[in-house]
Amino acid sequence: GPLLVVDPGGATTDVHSVASGEPSVPGVIPQGLPEPRVKRTVEGDLGMRHNAATIVEAASVEHIAADARIDKARAAALLARIAHDVECLPQTAEEIALDQALARAAVKLAARRHCGTVETVYTVTGPVMVQHGKDLSNVNAVIGTGGAVVGSRDPRAVLAMALADPAEPLSLRPKAARLLLDRHYLLYACGLLGTAEPQVALELALSHLEPLDQEKTD
Repeated sequence: GPLLVVDPGGATTDVHSVASGEPSVPGVIPQGLPEPRVKRTVEGDLGMRHNAATIVEAASVEHIAADARIDKARAAALLARIAHDVECLPQTAEEIALDQALARAAVKLAARRHCGTVETVYTVTGPVMVQHGKDLSNVNAVIGTGGAVVGSRDPRAVLAMALADPAEPLSLRPKAARLLLDRHYLLYACGLLGTAEPQVALELALSHLEPLDQEKTD
Protein backbone atom coordinates (compact mmCIF):
# COMPACT_ATOMS: atom_id res chain seq x y z
CA GLY A 1 0.00 0.00 0.00
CA PRO A 2 0.96 3.67 0.16
CA LEU A 3 4.19 4.23 2.05
CA LEU A 4 6.81 6.75 3.10
CA VAL A 5 10.55 6.04 3.41
CA VAL A 6 12.80 8.29 5.49
CA ASP A 7 16.59 8.14 5.21
CA PRO A 8 18.58 10.59 7.35
CA GLY A 9 22.23 10.48 6.33
CA GLY A 10 25.46 12.32 6.98
CA ALA A 11 25.02 14.85 4.16
CA THR A 12 21.27 14.80 3.34
CA THR A 13 17.95 13.53 4.60
CA ASP A 14 16.01 11.82 1.83
CA VAL A 15 12.27 11.15 1.84
CA HIS A 16 10.47 8.90 -0.64
CA SER A 17 6.73 8.44 -1.00
CA VAL A 18 4.70 5.98 -3.06
CA ALA A 19 1.11 7.21 -3.02
CA SER A 20 -1.31 9.08 -5.24
CA GLY A 21 -1.34 12.04 -2.88
CA GLU A 22 -4.91 12.94 -3.83
CA PRO A 23 -7.05 14.71 -1.19
CA SER A 24 -8.38 12.30 1.41
CA VAL A 25 -11.12 14.68 2.54
CA PRO A 26 -14.08 15.44 0.24
CA GLY A 27 -14.25 19.03 -0.96
CA VAL A 28 -10.53 19.75 -0.73
CA ILE A 29 -9.20 21.18 -4.02
CA PRO A 30 -5.64 20.29 -5.11
CA GLN A 31 -3.67 23.22 -6.46
CA GLY A 32 -0.76 23.20 -8.89
CA LEU A 33 0.58 20.48 -11.15
CA PRO A 34 -0.27 16.85 -10.31
CA GLU A 35 2.20 15.28 -7.90
CA PRO A 36 4.07 12.13 -9.03
CA ARG A 37 2.94 8.87 -7.45
CA VAL A 38 6.58 7.98 -6.76
CA LYS A 39 8.32 11.03 -5.33
CA ARG A 40 11.71 11.64 -3.78
CA THR A 41 12.97 14.76 -2.06
CA VAL A 42 16.59 15.29 -1.00
CA GLU A 43 17.07 17.81 1.78
CA GLY A 44 20.66 18.91 1.28
CA ASP A 45 20.65 21.12 4.36
CA LEU A 46 19.61 18.39 6.80
CA GLY A 47 22.69 16.17 6.96
CA MET A 48 23.53 14.63 10.32
CA ARG A 49 27.19 15.60 10.01
CA HIS A 50 27.95 17.91 7.08
CA ASN A 51 24.91 20.06 7.84
CA ALA A 52 24.32 19.52 11.56
CA ALA A 53 24.53 23.27 12.13
CA THR A 54 21.71 23.83 9.61
CA ILE A 55 19.48 21.33 11.41
CA VAL A 56 20.07 23.25 14.62
CA GLU A 57 19.40 26.56 12.88
CA ALA A 58 16.09 25.25 11.51
CA ALA A 59 14.97 23.60 14.75
CA SER A 60 16.69 26.05 17.17
CA VAL A 61 19.52 25.18 19.52
CA GLU A 62 17.14 25.52 22.46
CA HIS A 63 14.89 22.80 21.03
CA ILE A 64 17.81 20.47 20.23
CA ALA A 65 19.32 20.95 23.69
CA ALA A 66 15.97 20.34 25.40
CA ASP A 67 15.31 17.21 23.35
CA ALA A 68 18.80 15.90 24.19
CA ARG A 69 18.31 16.90 27.84
CA ILE A 70 21.55 18.83 27.98
CA ASP A 71 22.13 22.53 28.48
CA LYS A 72 22.45 24.94 25.57
CA ALA A 73 26.16 25.65 26.09
CA ARG A 74 27.02 21.94 26.11
CA ALA A 75 24.95 21.36 22.98
CA ALA A 76 26.81 24.17 21.23
CA ALA A 77 30.17 22.67 22.23
CA LEU A 78 29.22 19.23 20.92
CA LEU A 79 27.98 20.74 17.66
CA ALA A 80 31.27 22.58 17.26
CA ARG A 81 33.05 19.22 17.58
CA ILE A 82 30.90 17.75 14.81
CA ALA A 83 31.64 20.75 12.57
CA HIS A 84 35.36 20.24 13.18
CA ASP A 85 35.25 16.49 12.51
CA VAL A 86 32.31 15.27 10.40
CA GLU A 87 33.59 11.69 10.65
CA CYS A 88 33.16 11.56 14.42
CA LEU A 89 30.80 9.02 15.95
CA PRO A 90 28.98 9.57 19.25
CA GLN A 91 30.66 7.93 22.21
CA THR A 92 29.47 9.54 25.42
CA ALA A 93 25.90 9.63 26.72
CA GLU A 94 25.66 13.34 25.87
CA GLU A 95 26.90 12.80 22.31
CA ILE A 96 24.45 9.94 21.78
CA ALA A 97 21.59 12.07 23.13
CA LEU A 98 22.55 14.95 20.84
CA ASP A 99 22.67 12.64 17.81
CA GLN A 100 19.19 11.36 18.68
CA ALA A 101 17.89 14.92 18.90
CA LEU A 102 19.51 15.85 15.58
CA ALA A 103 18.02 12.79 13.87
CA ARG A 104 14.57 13.51 15.25
CA ALA A 105 14.72 17.11 14.07
CA ALA A 106 16.03 16.15 10.62
CA VAL A 107 13.27 13.57 10.11
CA LYS A 108 10.55 15.97 11.22
CA LEU A 109 11.77 18.81 9.02
CA ALA A 110 12.29 16.59 5.97
CA ALA A 111 8.90 14.91 6.31
CA ARG A 112 7.22 18.27 6.79
CA ARG A 113 8.76 19.53 3.55
CA HIS A 114 7.97 16.36 1.58
CA CYS A 115 4.32 16.07 2.61
CA GLY A 116 1.68 18.48 1.45
CA THR A 117 -0.31 21.06 3.36
CA VAL A 118 -3.90 22.25 3.36
CA GLU A 119 -5.19 25.77 3.93
CA THR A 120 -8.44 27.67 3.89
CA VAL A 121 -8.77 30.16 1.02
CA TYR A 122 -11.58 32.68 1.13
CA THR A 123 -13.32 33.31 -2.19
CA VAL A 124 -16.35 35.34 -3.26
CA THR A 125 -18.47 32.20 -2.82
CA GLY A 126 -17.10 31.38 0.61
CA PRO A 127 -14.18 29.48 2.17
CA VAL A 128 -12.49 26.70 0.18
CA MET A 129 -9.97 24.14 1.43
CA VAL A 130 -6.94 24.05 -0.89
CA GLN A 131 -4.24 21.36 -0.87
CA HIS A 132 -0.63 22.02 -1.84
CA GLY A 133 1.55 18.96 -2.50
CA LYS A 134 0.72 15.35 -1.63
CA ASP A 135 -1.80 14.27 0.97
CA LEU A 136 0.02 11.45 2.76
CA SER A 137 -2.20 11.41 5.83
CA ASN A 138 -3.54 7.93 5.03
CA VAL A 139 -0.19 6.31 4.24
CA ASN A 140 -0.07 2.77 5.63
CA ALA A 141 3.60 2.48 6.57
CA VAL A 142 6.61 4.66 7.33
CA ILE A 143 9.93 2.91 6.79
CA GLY A 144 13.18 4.12 8.30
CA THR A 145 16.59 3.37 6.81
CA GLY A 146 20.07 4.85 7.15
CA GLY A 147 22.53 4.92 10.01
CA ALA A 148 20.88 7.66 12.03
CA VAL A 149 17.77 5.49 12.41
CA VAL A 150 19.27 1.99 12.35
CA GLY A 151 22.04 2.91 14.76
CA SER A 152 19.75 4.75 17.16
CA ARG A 153 19.08 3.34 20.61
CA ASP A 154 15.44 4.33 20.08
CA PRO A 155 14.67 4.15 16.34
CA ARG A 156 10.96 4.45 16.95
CA ALA A 157 11.39 7.86 18.58
CA VAL A 158 13.27 9.04 15.49
CA LEU A 159 10.91 7.61 12.90
CA ALA A 160 7.78 8.78 14.74
CA MET A 161 8.78 12.35 13.92
CA ALA A 162 7.57 11.71 10.35
CA LEU A 163 4.02 11.26 11.63
CA ALA A 164 1.33 13.92 11.94
CA ASP A 165 1.63 16.34 14.84
CA PRO A 166 -1.54 17.77 16.45
CA ALA A 167 0.36 21.04 16.81
CA GLU A 168 0.60 21.25 12.99
CA PRO A 169 -2.96 20.51 11.81
CA LEU A 170 -2.33 21.86 8.30
CA SER A 171 0.43 19.34 7.56
CA LEU A 172 -0.63 16.24 5.63
CA ARG A 173 1.86 13.83 7.20
CA PRO A 174 0.81 10.21 7.95
CA LYS A 175 -1.69 9.97 10.80
CA ALA A 176 -1.63 6.33 11.87
CA ALA A 177 1.02 4.53 9.83
CA ARG A 178 2.94 1.48 10.97
CA LEU A 179 6.60 2.18 11.72
CA LEU A 180 9.08 -0.27 10.14
CA LEU A 181 12.87 -0.42 10.21
CA ASP A 182 15.17 -1.49 7.37
CA ARG A 183 17.77 -2.68 9.86
CA HIS A 184 19.80 -4.68 7.33
CA TYR A 185 19.84 -2.03 4.57
CA LEU A 186 18.00 -4.27 2.11
CA LEU A 187 15.71 -1.71 0.47
CA TYR A 188 18.26 -0.67 -2.14
CA ALA A 189 18.89 -4.31 -3.06
CA CYS A 190 15.17 -4.99 -3.22
CA GLY A 191 14.79 -2.06 -5.59
CA LEU A 192 17.38 -3.51 -7.93
CA LEU A 193 15.95 -7.01 -7.65
CA GLY A 194 12.47 -5.66 -8.31
CA THR A 195 13.36 -4.76 -11.89
CA ALA A 196 13.82 -8.49 -12.63
CA GLU A 197 11.83 -10.32 -9.94
CA PRO A 198 9.26 -7.97 -8.40
CA GLN A 199 7.43 -10.59 -6.33
CA VAL A 200 10.66 -12.01 -4.90
CA ALA A 201 11.84 -8.47 -4.11
CA LEU A 202 8.58 -7.69 -2.32
CA GLU A 203 8.73 -10.88 -0.26
CA LEU A 204 12.37 -10.21 0.65
CA ALA A 205 11.58 -6.67 1.79
CA LEU A 206 8.53 -7.66 3.81
CA SER A 207 10.37 -10.49 5.55
CA HIS A 208 13.19 -8.21 6.69
CA LEU A 209 11.36 -5.03 7.71
CA GLU A 210 11.30 -4.87 11.50
CA PRO A 211 8.11 -3.49 13.11
CA LEU A 212 8.71 -0.78 15.68
CA ASP A 213 5.13 -0.31 16.85
CA GLN A 214 5.72 -2.24 20.06
CA GLU A 215 8.79 -0.24 21.08
CA LYS A 216 8.44 2.37 23.78
CA THR A 217 9.98 5.80 23.79
CA ASP A 218 11.58 7.35 26.87
